[in-house]
Amino acid sequence: MAQFVDSLTYLELVGVCFAVLGGLVAIATGVAFALEAALGNTRRIFDVPIADGQHRWELLGTLRFVVMGAFAFAWLLYVVPFAEETPASIATTFFVCWFGFEVYYWGLHRAMHLRPFYRFHRYHHDSRVTTPLTGYSMSTVESLGWLVGLIGVPLLLAQFTPLSLIGFLAYHASYQVSGNVIGHANVDFFPAALEKRANTWISHPIVYHSLHHARFNNHYSFGSSFMDRIMGTEWADWPELHARVIRGEPLKKLSVRGTS
Repeated sequence: MAQFVDSLTYLELVGVCFAVLGGLVAIATGVAFALEAALGNTRRIFDVPIADGQHRWELLGTLRFVVMGAFAFAWLLYVVPFAEETPASIATTFFVCWFGFEVYYWGLHRAMHLRPFYRFHRYHHDSRVTTPLTGYSMSTVESLGWLVGLIGVPLLLAQFTPLSLIGFLAYHASYQVSGNVIGHANVDFFPAALEKRANTWISHPIVYHSLHHARFNNHYSFGSSFMDRIMGTEWADWPELHARVIRGEPLKKLSVRGTS
């Protein structure tokens, strides 16, 4: 696989990255909409209509991110050295990409909620009730912020050890793209075990992030909860609201609060 990438020009890599990233987003979006259709009567999070035209602006934002991402990822693959694909190199690349972006994203997201920068984040928050298209629906500036982290973390790793292409692709396919797209669906398929906070250090239920869109602040983490927990930006009532959703009781108002 690395030999194939090395044989391509930069513009050819852009085309490949556009096809791969766009394909992953399309597949994850299809899966997420299928989950909404299948679980909408039993695991819906917010029983609140989406805004007029929401799917349209979300689709435009997603397409913008995919185009920008294709150029950014192509540059990364064009300049970094590749490791021999071993279990150790794959696991190292996957873990560093995961951990590095989780830490970076909390900082980026928290900054985007400060008054001087919120105008760049407003595009994403126009989606008060999330859909599978919400994940990559963001402004140009916020997209650049994401790509700095998504490119910067593996680029930093490559200064110490060659990058595993399989590990990098596995992270994006299984966690970054799938987690971001499916994680914005308006249904929650996560089990009751995640109502226990101790079980959510590395992964949180969909309700967790849905509350961020409804309330605007706290829950700044990406796919885990450890940064919110460490930094004190976690809502105490999310396990109670998650329990309601998985019992088949959707939340009727964006302003809903638990008793915790």
